[in-house]
Amino acid sequence: MTDDPLDRLEIERREASASRPRLHGQLEEIDRQLIEMMRAVAGRVQPTTDAFLEADTHVAASLIDADKLLTRDCTDLEEASYLLLATQSPVATDLRHIIAVLRSVNDVQRTGNLLTHVVESLSWVHPPSLPQELRDTIRQLGAVTKDMLDNAATAWVDQDPLAAEDLERQDDQADLLQKMVLSELYTGSQTIEESVSLGLIARYYERAADHAVELARHLTFFLTGDRLSDRIDTD
Repeated sequence: MTDDPLDRLEIERREASASRPRLHGQLEEIDRQLIEMMRAVAGRVQPTTDAFLEADTHVAASLIDADKLLTRDCTDLEEASYLLLATQSPVATDLRHIIAVLRSVNDVQRTGNLLTHVVESLSWVHPPSLPQELRDTIRQLGAVTKDMLDNAATAWVDQDPLAAEDLERQDDQADLLQKMVLSELYTGSQTIEESVSLGLIARYYERAADHAVELARHLTFFLTGDRLSDRIDTD
């Protein structure tokens, strides 16, 4: 090892340059895993809605098991991302990339948890007895949520920094459908306990839609460095 500071800087520069292709390959891999998990959670929305409305406890149990696997995968991806931070010392776009992945993993995991809450509610709600109009609105809310999560995954595939704007417009539709559920509960004949439970279920879908917006916002941050304001409350 040379004692000349200039020589050491040159060596470090060469080492950093040599490591970049490896880092980019690792970033591509964590992107692939993230997109796979985004698609998986999006694919659970329709079965979740069907299982809830039909009170299918067998399908509900399989969806709960799927969420456990998703949680494990999210944990693995988080660890891989933190390892890249620790070992590769990424800067600029690469650093934003890893930060965006870490934030997105959290949104994916929360979305999976929300869908689990929907089917878990079958322990105290009997959806087949609900008015058809209310059932239809819940189904529409589920469909919009699934579409938004699909669009968020597509945005990551296409590296589209403008997707967040489209998803924010879709989120307005999810908000409206949630309000429609609450309005139908207010004028319906459900018990107070049923109304509270169904109001929460509508909220779960609406929050999942919010997470779809956040997934696209994280992508925008990674690609442009812009932090979109008015972050949605997904808590």
